[in-house]
Amino acid sequence: MVTKLPFSVPEQPPCRTQEIFSHLTDSIDRRERKRPLGLLSNFVSDQLPHCIAEIKASERPDEAVKALGRSINAMIAETDYKAQLLNLPQPEFGVAKTDIQYLVNCAYQMSAFAGLHPVDAELTVGGALRQLARVSCQRQPSIDVLSYEDMILTNPLQSDPRVYCLGSAGVEERDFCLGHLLIESELQSAIDALLEMRDAVGADARQCLAVCVERLEAAVCVLARFNERMSPDLFGQFRVFYGKNPYKDRLGPSGRFSARIVAVSVLLIGEELFHQKPQFYMDIYRLSEYYPQGCIQEVFRWLSPDKGSAGLQPRWLEGKADFPKFATISPVMERHGSEIRKLRASCVCALDRFTRMHRGTALKYTVEPGRPVVGVEASESVEAVLSQRLLTAAHQR
Repeated sequence: MVTKLPFSVPEQPPCRTQEIFSHLTDSIDRRERKRPLGLLSNFVSDQLPHCIAEIKASERPDEAVKALGRSINAMIAETDYKAQLLNLPQPEFGVAKTDIQYLVNCAYQMSAFAGLHPVDAELTVGGALRQLARVSCQRQPSIDVLSYEDMILTNPLQSDPRVYCLGSAGVEERDFCLGHLLIESELQSAIDALLEMRDAVGADARQCLAVCVERLEAAVCVLARFNERMSPDLFGQFRVFYGKNPYKDRLGPSGRFSARIVAVSVLLIGEELFHQKPQFYMDIYRLSEYYPQGCIQEVFRWLSPDKGSAGLQPRWLEGKADFPKFATISPVMERHGSEIRKLRASCVCALDRFTRMHRGTALKYTVEPGRPVVGVEASESVEAVLSQRLLTAAHQR
């Protein structure tokens, strides 16, 4: 039986890679409105970017952001959104949770922009909004801040995107998220091929690896679009909203927390990574709550099938047991000859190109211009974090 990851698979977006970062329009065509929380969802989709722009232009941003917080909490108090939230079917609930987390994140980030004291920032978030966020995380256990899953996987990017910026910056923000969704779709196809090769009796290893390398190369092409076409100025306008929470010890949403790239890495080069870059695994277990939970917990089950709780650090990572090779395609590779080994090597090269390009692009748009780094703790070296998934040493561009 082929293992299927128990989480929503992103559909292939109808747009082509060439359409993102085209800079041809300053508006977003919302073809199909997705508003599971009614007026509250309408506010996030239609009004929130305008409110943010007004706060930024205000002579008293501190008072303006406090007023925004009062307005949001008053809106929540007028309707039983808790009952709505608990009764929503999937995937409507995922969109509703995203709406709530976009509001909470906005309150904190704009409070920091206005220079509010932590006490005032908490008052700006407000009790009603905070309770709604708590209920959403209780129904679907996840990190209690805006997550990569909220931002990329449940955000209705193709039809009714949630963004913080207006005009060209808002379109660039949508394209930034949509590009990640395109990559996630390609990675899922690579995962499906590798799982078939690992788990299906009589699977065509050659075909599986050919699909894997094709999909990884497609993901590289999407990432190349980021590197070549994304506007540094527009990026700087929206990326500040996805940084580390300025009032809590919580990281921001980041491609670092793509559980699918973890899954591909484990399936393809899992044992090599353990021996050469054990920090790769330590980092994933330490920050597991930031990843989409359905996917990362399934990966943990591959790595520790005998554990009752899949998120606990396994004995092999502490050097007390052998690495579980059966989580990877290595046992299958041992039964094949040179042609299959060459195909697997091509997959590894494609994955290596992807991780190197991700590292180079992140440095280009964040570290080199001196912008705040997202998804990285102050105590960590940016280069070290971005290089954890490379089998060989990272070279300077």
